[in-house]
Amino acid sequence: MESAELVTLLMQNEAFADAPEDVVVALVEAGEIKTLDPGTVIITEGKQGESIWTLLEGEFDVFVEGDLVNRMTEKGEVAGEISAVSLTPATATVQSSGVAKAFCIPQQALHKIMESHPALAASMLRSMAKYLGRR
Repeated sequence: MESAELVTLLMQNEAFADAPEDVVVALVEAGEIKTLDPGTVIITEGKQGESIWTLLEGEFDVFVEGDLVNRMTEKGEVAGEISAVSLTPATATVQSSGVAKAFCIPQQALHKIMESHPALAASMLRSMAKYLGRR
């Protein structure tokens, strides 16, 4: 996937939609695309998230206390943002249900970019507040 296509995909997600394009470009430069084997755990319930993951291909299964509660199937869906931003333990375990491709932004890189670009932090906080309001 080309960088420009990844920037466009991220900007379509509510978490990054209000961030300036140059900030999203910085996120793309800080992250990497990973191919995940079936059953690869990317987020572990109860542990602080180390990255934000954007689904590119395949599916993610979401488990709470061992029960499957959601399946992420849409290209561009994001997982791990609440834990990575808030530095709190993840509320669910997320794993690939089959072979998957995902874009991974390390938590440290995310925080560094948010510190220098408050618009990104504001965009992500608005997205998280909307998500939590729907729960």
